[in-house]
Amino acid sequence: MGRVLAVDIGGTNSRFAAFDTDSDGHITMNETVWLSSKEAKSFEHLLDMLAHSDFPYSPQEFDIVVLALAGPVIRGVYCNVTNVDWDVDFSEGYEKYGFKKAILINDFAAQAYACRTSAVDGCKVIHDVDISPTGAVGVIGAGTGLGHCALVPVPPAGFVSVPSEAGHISFPFQTHAELDFCGFVKELRGISYCYGDEVLTGRGLNVLHYYLTGEDISPQDISKEMAKGGRTLEWYAKFTARCCRNYALSICATGGLYISGGIIAKNPFVVDHPLFMKEFLDSSSMHDLLKRIPVFLNDNQESGLYGAAFCGLLNI
Repeated sequence: MGRVLAVDIGGTNSRFAAFDTDSDGHITMNETVWLSSKEAKSFEHLLDMLAHSDFPYSPQEFDIVVLALAGPVIRGVYCNVTNVDWDVDFSEGYEKYGFKKAILINDFAAQAYACRTSAVDGCKVIHDVDISPTGAVGVIGAGTGLGHCALVPVPPAGFVSVPSEAGHISFPFQTHAELDFCGFVKELRGISYCYGDEVLTGRGLNVLHYYLTGEDISPQDISKEMAKGGRTLEWYAKFTARCCRNYALSICATGGLYISGGIIAKNPFVVDHPLFMKEFLDSSSMHDLLKRIPVFLNDNQESGLYGAAFCGLLNI
């Protein structure tokens, strides 16, 4: 039916993949390449890096290019990519890049679209209850940023993706000890309020561990320490569960809540910790609803590419 170039641009990596599609709605991934977002000085430079990589195609060879970008997409033509120093601007058209057709979507919109593909077939089940076929689907995940997106059913057409910047809303601290940590983060970061991007991401994990232990070490080394247990793991598991609970309730995610993002994918013991599900279900008013929300861990690092390709299939 057509060929899609799926691009997933995050604050750390930019992933490219060629997909073939057919009339039955199937997508098949072919060649892929990962490039460094931080090494790129601009979107044009990133495309130049692609041209000099071992990727065997040029963007001009595809029927449609779908770019999933970390950051809010404005009017469908512009995104100031989060955590890198450049933007993607199609306000004067995408033809200047030689694209036949191109679409910009939020990176977590791609993660949400991926829930309708084989990318989630191997998901780890965290809360095993029946999926409602008419329920909203939620995706949340921490990496360089804390992303959110929902797929909302729209009968009879199917569904619509609803991107979100909920990673920048006030973080749900509850206890006096947690509020003390909030004050520490605000002073250290010079920010007016604490939000998920400063708590659950890699840099947030670094600050949390430093606050609790006095050790200023890399997120990779913190992961090794958390694998042994301890307070950092306990706090991080509770904080992750609390954000998952809030988002699941916000959209009534009876179609499933999928946790993605690099941190939990590489450290699944966070959601395996008993504090995670205890905190997720802890609601005096909505406990019964939370018990009906399935929760999964999607550790497929290429799911954003599958989601972008699925969006491309819908728009060829």
